[in-house]
Amino acid sequence: MIQVVGIGAGGHAKVLLDILRLMNNYRVIGLLDPNCVGKSVSGVLVLGGDELLPRLRAEGVAAAFVGVGGAGDNTLRIRLYEKAQTAGFALINAIHPASVLASSVQLGQGIAIMASAIVNPDARIGDNVIINTGAIVEHDCDIASHAHISPGAVLCGGVRVGMGAHIGAGATVRQYVTVGDRALVGAGAVVIKDVAPSTVVLGVPARTRPAPGGTASREDVR
Repeated sequence: MIQVVGIGAGGHAKVLLDILRLMNNYRVIGLLDPNCVGKSVSGVLVLGGDELLPRLRAEGVAAAFVGVGGAGDNTLRIRLYEKAQTAGFALINAIHPASVLASSVQLGQGIAIMASAIVNPDARIGDNVIINTGAIVEHDCDIASHAHISPGAVLCGGVRVGMGAHIGAGATVRQYVTVGDRALVGAGAVVIKDVAPSTVVLGVPARTRPAPGGTASREDVR
């Protein structure tokens, strides 16, 4: 059994803990979250904040996972992933046994693939990506590192998703469309043309929808 520490102790961490138990390869020795030190999450103790990473690595814990999700903003996930890497941890892939991955799928590290997700042939999944519950990633899609494909989202064949982008719950992206780096696609949106980097698109068909006095809120993409 490989000892592993989780960084984050919210709902996303609960899902990953369940997946890791089903995988039966890892023993989670604790979670790190400065906001709930001493609490137990799904039977796993929160040991402290992420400042404990160097000490745990020195004690022989070699693997970690990022237990923080992203509701439209993946910045914290990126920071924690990079911090764990810098401390010398290997970032493990948590892949639910009830997901379906084609044999030709290319996987990075630190990936979370939830129950009932489907990833079809020749798709490429970068580091620290979340493919959430029931999402479909069709053939030849290319998902860059730190992106989040939310529950029930559908990426048709050949879609490209940029670094740190967020595809909201139940959204559909048409074949061969590119969603730029850090772009946000709203829940239920239907994307039929390319989305520029760092933009928010909402609706059917998806369009840029600025909120009064500025750009659309990240809350709109959930």
